[in-house]
Amino acid sequence: MATSDRPVEVWRLPEEEWRAGRRAVTWTVGPDGELAVLVVPEQYLAPAGSWPPLRFPYDAEVVLPDRGGERRVPLTGVGCSPDHLALLPGGRLLLAECRAEQDGEEWQPNGFVHRPDGTPGRELRLGDDVRALVTDRNGRIWTAYGDEGIYGDHPMSFAGLRGADTHGRVVWSPDHRKELPGYPLEGLAGATEGRYAWLAWYPSSSGSYLTRIEETAGTSTTVPCPVRLPVGFAVRAREGVFLTSGGELTWHLLVGKQWKRTGKRQLDVPGDLDRERAYGRDGVLWFRSGNGWYRVEA
Repeated sequence: MATSDRPVEVWRLPEEEWRAGRRAVTWTVGPDGELAVLVVPEQYLAPAGSWPPLRFPYDAEVVLPDRGGERRVPLTGVGCSPDHLALLPGGRLLLAECRAEQDGEEWQPNGFVHRPDGTPGRELRLGDDVRALVTDRNGRIWTAYGDEGIYGDHPMSFAGLRGADTHGRVVWSPDHRKELPGYPLEGLAGATEGRYAWLAWYPSSSGSYLTRIEETAGTSTTVPCPVRLPVGFAVRAREGVFLTSGGELTWHLLVGKQWKRTGKRQLDVPGDLDRERAYGRDGVLWFRSGNGWYRVEA
């Protein structure tokens, strides 16, 4: 297998920060390949296995490393669970909770936009049981939901897959009779490729799918996913790389509407794999293991 198929470490939480009690609790990769990591002092951490994982309100920093160093955006007095982090145009940040709460019959916002300096901005209703969330270069927010959202009462979740603008307005949802081979039951992961957004999901125990949405036209195509439960994936033209929760990377070529496997490798990087999220950006898959972040090519 070519050297370019080997994961490359992009950034690591500095050892001195770890020793000082600072922990990376969530992360994302922006549409142009910008890594962003939410770092929180351990005094705010809830006991292991708790939800939400932090005690409110908490202070944090979003670290944005790049080749010239890194930029840090302070967040103070945050009162939402950082289940999802995303980057929006203009240097804005989005923190989103997986679940949404009701006050009477009204659903409360569960997406919180922060300005480039970290101060709070717009609040959004993103739907309940958000399992995968990825943003594109135009600021659209692509989400795939879990079964509690799809079969719950929140009107933004029932379609299973969804695209929204930065005001939370729907820009795409599937016509299940024409666009999808089944009704979504669980969202898995998201990626972007040029003008396309990709969402991985499954309708039942029989298999899973990848839906590609043309971002401006709002049209979609769906093909079987070659990996039943990918942590994340990346696509470039007809080539794709997929990561499993067991740490196996597999490479595939899309022939017609079927993926043909062309290679595989077991991860041999230090630390425990983040089995909750990995992001695909224009054929590059980003993932976390321990306190290191890595990228690998499709």
